[in-house]
Amino acid sequence: MTAFDALKERLRQCRHLAAQRPDRGSFTTETVIVTAILVGIAVAVGAILLAKVLAKAKSIDLG
Repeated sequence: MTAFDALKERLRQCRHLAAQRPDRGSFTTETVIVTAILVGIAVAVGAILLAKVLAKAKSIDLG
């Protein structure tokens, strides 16, 4: 199970709990936290990929 699958499962569990208890206010907070974590992971992966692509592009000999 990947980290994304675990987060997706946790979000599903939170939705299930929220449906059972509509007065539960922390669902929105948990959703925001999970979304922020996913955005952070995406930014980190993007930065790593960008660095690798730029390094490869700079290593091309044009001349």
